[in-house]
Amino acid sequence: MTDNPLSKYFRQPAIYLRLPSGGQFYPPGALEMPVNGELPVYPMTAMDEISYRTSDALFNGSSVVNVIHSCVPDIKDAWQMPVIDLDAVLLSMRIASYGHEMDIETKCPSCSEENVFAMDLRIVSDQLTSADYSQKLSIGDLEVYFRPITYQQQNQNTINRFEDQKMIEMLPSLEIDDQEKMNMINASFAKLGQLTMDSLAQSIDQIIVDGNPVTDQTHIVDFVKQCDRKIFNAMTEHLVALRKQSEIAPVNLKCSSCGHDYSAPFTMDVSNFFASSS
Repeated sequence: MTDNPLSKYFRQPAIYLRLPSGGQFYPPGALEMPVNGELPVYPMTAMDEISYRTSDALFNGSSVVNVIHSCVPDIKDAWQMPVIDLDAVLLSMRIASYGHEMDIETKCPSCSEENVFAMDLRIVSDQLTSADYSQKLSIGDLEVYFRPITYQQQNQNTINRFEDQKMIEMLPSLEIDDQEKMNMINASFAKLGQLTMDSLAQSIDQIIVDGNPVTDQTHIVDFVKQCDRKIFNAMTEHLVALRKQSEIAPVNLKCSSCGHDYSAPFTMDVSNFFASSS
């Protein structure tokens, strides 16, 4: 098979990425970490951009996974990627494909003026850090250790919550009797509660009791369902604090009309984050 004479025009890595996780939490085979710890990031292809216009594929996460595999080929299974790396990967793909500037639109809380600012995504990327998941939570004689959930778990949890909330919103318009509506409402809220418990259980790596680690997910799920409310709340608060350590900080802005200083959240909705260059 002869070499393609056009191969020298194929895309090349545009930037290199150090994962906030440092490569931790990936199952075997999901990541091929370079010796220097820097993953090459390629610009998106035309096919990658087309996949981002497919709403169904965006909703179920498959287009995000496919584009990550295309642009960051050292990530072999993006479904198993810990979510603490997701923002860094998406930012690096955006920078590699469109450059480091991105326009963000905000409304001034003082004068309601619509402002457009050019955000340097390199600054945002440099601020990303990973929470210290080695921090244990001690509750009596229990030691609870956490882990970040995978992109697959996050995506499925989001889909489940969306579908359940849509069902609740649709109930008033359904032509069924009030008792049946009430039963469906109760079932939907029970499902949302179950999703909250499942999400917490997914985030627990192990629980050490009497010096013995408990890692069986079935046992951990049972514990989350049956534990005392105070223990449940303590685990939830600890997990929320861990996740906040990895969040992107709000952007500090000044209104171009009235000069008011304010901050706005920087969000990366994948449905429009790659919609166009700045």
